[in-house]
Amino acid sequence: MATVNNQTIKAPKKSGLKGHERQKRFWAAVFLAPWVIGFLMFFLVPFIRSLYFSFFTLEPTPEGIITTFTGFENYIYALNEHVIGNTSFRVELINTTMDALINIPVLLIFSLFIAVMLNMKFRGRALVRAIFFIPVILNSAAVTSALGGGEAVAQLLEEQGIEQIFDLEFYLVQAGLMPWLITFIVGLIDRIYAILSLAGVPILLFLASIQSVPKHLYEAAKIEGATGYETFWLITLPNVSPHIVTVVVYALVDTFMTSPVSMIISEELGNSNRWGESAAMAWVYVSTVIFILLLLAVFAKAFKIGGSHYED
Repeated sequence: MATVNNQTIKAPKKSGLKGHERQKRFWAAVFLAPWVIGFLMFFLVPFIRSLYFSFFTLEPTPEGIITTFTGFENYIYALNEHVIGNTSFRVELINTTMDALINIPVLLIFSLFIAVMLNMKFRGRALVRAIFFIPVILNSAAVTSALGGGEAVAQLLEEQGIEQIFDLEFYLVQAGLMPWLITFIVGLIDRIYAILSLAGVPILLFLASIQSVPKHLYEAAKIEGATGYETFWLITLPNVSPHIVTVVVYALVDTFMTSPVSMIISEELGNSNRWGESAAMAWVYVSTVIFILLLLAVFAKAFKIGGSHYED
């Protein structure tokens, strides 16, 4: 509102912006509706019952299931007493959590780097894009089995006494690097297949995000004399940041779903005398994922990651 020649002029209403916000919320509700309906119809009741069963010992009988309240004994068993072979539920849960925390930043950097490279114009670009998406299409178990042939090669080299030719850790130790840095580098090399198998969808997300950046921004930057490095940090990265949260959630969930933790829970569920323990393990598993997601949400909120680049 302003005053000109003693006349009050009202500022125009921002009806266009409000209409855009209403439209965004409407379509958000439309896309979320199938998931919400499916969750309420098929998952909510089992979700609550599994929490209830986690505090009981369940015994199947011809007359039905007999429940005996045990309090937190199932959770104590899952975290302190469960042992399977040379590992346990607690050990695998800790290992999976550490794997997820390491995989996420490596996956983000790798996926964004490959997406930027694939956005460039070169011969065979479509073929290269397809190659990076192949691990998502193929059966991961079959690929793992095929790659398992590397163990036979390693065993053959060891029998011949020449295994150190391919021993990266040996050469890093000889180079005088610090032990923690050697462990980190070797760990990253060991994760190559895991990162490649997870990277297909994130690369597509980042690639689609990069291609949606208005071309005139790059043209203006080029006219102003911006280097490729400056263009990436000032244009590309801010515009793909809304997809970072999506990639992080995808990597976290996929890492846990394909981990030995899920197999242990399934094996316990297959034992008719361990239904309560299986439910407790499942809730420890879910609670761990939710806790990590909350930490990531706080981190993203603090550093303003994931919001639209054009909303401010």
